[in-house]
Amino acid sequence: MSEGTTVVATIEQILERSEEADQILLGTIAALSAHYETGVGIRFIEEGSFSDGPWAGEAGVATTEVEVRYDGELVALLVTPASLDEDAQTTWEQVANLISAFCLVGWDIGGEDWEP
Repeated sequence: MSEGTTVVATIEQILERSEEADQILLGTIAALSAHYETGVGIRFIEEGSFSDGPWAGEAGVATTEVEVRYDGELVALLVTPASLDEDAQTTWEQVANLISAFCLVGWDIGGEDWEP
């Protein structure tokens, strides 16, 4: 099993075990931080601006950003002070796709129920 496959499988397990967006996002950044041995955070888009979300691991200036998109719209960024090689970048993009529905904190859904 490749490193990327292992990370994605870990995030899929978090999604299966957790129901709350907070638990999923906290578990995801903790798993990424532990696996890549670096700080990892989420920055949400709320009302057109970035807002810092949870962070795991050692703090640092975020120099790498991976977009999290939902229905084509940018809703968040996964950020880290680490440089990601091509394989890690691909893995983080897969993780971003898996968690995208749970990053909609700033979205107005018009009072309608939604299922991620």
